[in-house]
Amino acid sequence: MSLFSRYIGLLYLKYFFYLFVALECFFVAVDSVKFLSSLPNSANLLILLLMYDFMYASQFILPLSLILAQIVLIVVLLKNSSFTAFLAIGYSKIQLFMPLFTLSFFITLLFIALNATPFAYAKERVDLIINQGFIGNYKNDLFVKYNNSYVYFQKIYPLLQTAEGIIVYEFDESHHALLRIIESQKAIFHNDEWTLQNATITSLDDNLQIGKSPLKISQEETYTTLHNFKPKILENIYEKQGNVSIIDAYEAITLLEEQNANTQKVRSSLYSLLFFPLFAPFVMIPLVCFVPNSSRYTNLSLMTLAMILSVLITWGIFFSFSKLSISGFLQPEFSILVPLGILFLVSLFSFYRISKT
Repeated sequence: MSLFSRYIGLLYLKYFFYLFVALECFFVAVDSVKFLSSLPNSANLLILLLMYDFMYASQFILPLSLILAQIVLIVVLLKNSSFTAFLAIGYSKIQLFMPLFTLSFFITLLFIALNATPFAYAKERVDLIINQGFIGNYKNDLFVKYNNSYVYFQKIYPLLQTAEGIIVYEFDESHHALLRIIESQKAIFHNDEWTLQNATITSLDDNLQIGKSPLKISQEETYTTLHNFKPKILENIYEKQGNVSIIDAYEAITLLEEQNANTQKVRSSLYSLLFFPLFAPFVMIPLVCFVPNSSRYTNLSLMTLAMILSVLITWGIFFSFSKLSISGFLQPEFSILVPLGILFLVSLFSFYRISKT
């Protein structure tokens, strides 16, 4: 990397760091005021709440900080005439801004990678601390279909990989007949399958005879079933807010497709995690087309205001589309992939224009 690239890159990272931390602190402070009456009494939980809220805020703040840092850098370089000086000694616009594009793209890829980890569940942790006062969450009263079985969970603990009050109805799909009912008060997910402890198995005898009971009831110390039906996948299917990591979303889509179930909500979450962060580097490229060669040719205040407003309006449209998609109102391919595809084409065209100047 050349000395010039390091200079521009470090300037950009400095402004990005300032903006990111400032906006994050502002968001967390405003969010804390909203939860003021529900804040936990424990200092440990309060610290965890602020940390998870900080992580959750980065979903919105990081793309905006990447773009705003570029705008601030442009204004600074124009105001002190450094931008004009760099052009005068032979640097082109593409050489001036390529370090910014590279850094923003790298940071965005790193952020997307974080969304494949429990980092994506920060908002869920915040809600748990506010509503329940602890981290260990559970879902209750879930009834789902899995392969040839229908399963009822009274309570499921995704973090602990356990469940309580589980009832499994196993069917023979070819004859449309109920084979057996397995009941257990506690089940553990281990080695990619559920192990029901002290299970009561009620089987139905196909050969019905007068005077004999059609039911056969037996007790099993352990009973394994529901292979690859992970607790986190089960939670994601019923999660209202669409909080899901990239890996869990992919597994949930695979599972739902096998069951011929609707995958729209989970697909929306997956596309938002994978593609929505790319909004930042895609928007940064077209902004360069409106940068003048010298501050003498433009009103810096008006230019800065126009850039910030255009970025916020564009971001608001994309963010609204993603939320409408997660809520099930719009198809994710139409509301997320198509707008980002259009933005990508605009960025390619803008990059071509910049490279010719």
